[in-house]
Amino acid sequence: MSASTTFRVSGQASKRGIGIQRSKRGIARKPRDAEKLLAEAKAWLDSEYADTVRSSETSRRPTGEAELRTWLHPVASPLVAVADDEGRITIEGDTAGVGPGYQRFLAHIAERMALELDLEWTASDVHPIVDGKVSVDRPTVERAHLAWLGSTLVGARDARRLGAGGMLIGLPADLRIEVPGAIATPLGPRDDTWLERALGEVPTAIDIVPWWADATDARYMLNRALCLMWTEVRWRRPATPAERAVQDEVLQILKHGVALDTRLPWPWQEWDELEKIRGIHDAVATDVAARAAKAAAEGGPRPPIGYRRGQVLIVHEGWALPVPGSFSDVRTAEEWTGSDAGRTITLAAVVTGTDRGPMSAEEFLDQVASHLGRDVITRQDGQILGRAKISTDGSSGVEVGVLEGYVAVRGRGAAIRIAFGDVADWQWAIDMWRALRPA
Repeated sequence: MSASTTFRVSGQASKRGIGIQRSKRGIARKPRDAEKLLAEAKAWLDSEYADTVRSSETSRRPTGEAELRTWLHPVASPLVAVADDEGRITIEGDTAGVGPGYQRFLAHIAERMALELDLEWTASDVHPIVDGKVSVDRPTVERAHLAWLGSTLVGARDARRLGAGGMLIGLPADLRIEVPGAIATPLGPRDDTWLERALGEVPTAIDIVPWWADATDARYMLNRALCLMWTEVRWRRPATPAERAVQDEVLQILKHGVALDTRLPWPWQEWDELEKIRGIHDAVATDVAARAAKAAAEGGPRPPIGYRRGQVLIVHEGWALPVPGSFSDVRTAEEWTGSDAGRTITLAAVVTGTDRGPMSAEEFLDQVASHLGRDVITRQDGQILGRAKISTDGSSGVEVGVLEGYVAVRGRGAAIRIAFGDVADWQWAIDMWRALRPA
């Protein structure tokens, strides 16, 4: 088997319980129901790995299998478990960009899950199965991750030499940013000098991989906190329970990690900033503030941690819009909504078509934007057409400005609603509508 950064194993759940069924061979125990099996897996993961599991969700696939998606690391795609009603189960996770430590951690989960849930792993096209156990040896996974990292960095360097802008490496797929350097990584940006050096020095290259070692020690905790600070934290008072949970998660990780090793380069200044945002005034906060002041005096000015201090590009149903990184982010199947500082944007999109084929942009706008009336703002940017109107809305008791806009290309259309409390923001609203374009 060739080395891979993918973890994937398949197996069979034992038949247990009092349920019975008839078969051609007589009466036998029933296989475990897929949803019940994954519910057991979810409960076990939540209990045994409470400090690692960030969230999870279950669903039924159109093909009938049950699916459990579990998010275990800030920059990792979810670990996906799929089971059917015959007790067959597969778990799979992509570990590229997170590290060999994470890949070995998934193997440890699989081994323990087999024991706790009466599973037998029987097949894998990635890892050997030895006596029912998944063999993920350290040298093999290191080679796989070094190969991935090397090819990725070479690609970034070659693209930079051809004049490309900053590259994203190892970041969540839904986070698109303006890169302040040659590359953006889960542990911060790196410049071209670093990139050239990393291609010749393995210790330098693995500096951007957040979970290289197997141990979940202080270094692991520092990197986990930094991943969250760079990619998820909004550097303001939390506007939603989810934002509050992320800030509290970071503070908890930092507190636990520094207790293990104070000598690591802890982000004292940003830690202090988060303590102040959350209004914490305990002994830990006092100590962090003192360390932050010392770090600022000794280290001098530096760019603060956090990609969301700048702009991010949100992509929804094939349409892209640059918004302030501080915006909240709420997604449903129908809409994306973001807000901050008295501004709210809601975006929806649809594939357009008729019996004759894809709908033209003009036809779409005629259907959805005709109610805007005569005083409309129009837009034509190549194949992109748009119409919008600014008005006021006092239905909530407070009068706010509202831009209702539509944008279309052949076969696709989008609707955007921008509400703003400050009347001086009308030009900002128009600029946002004009910035909406196909991804």
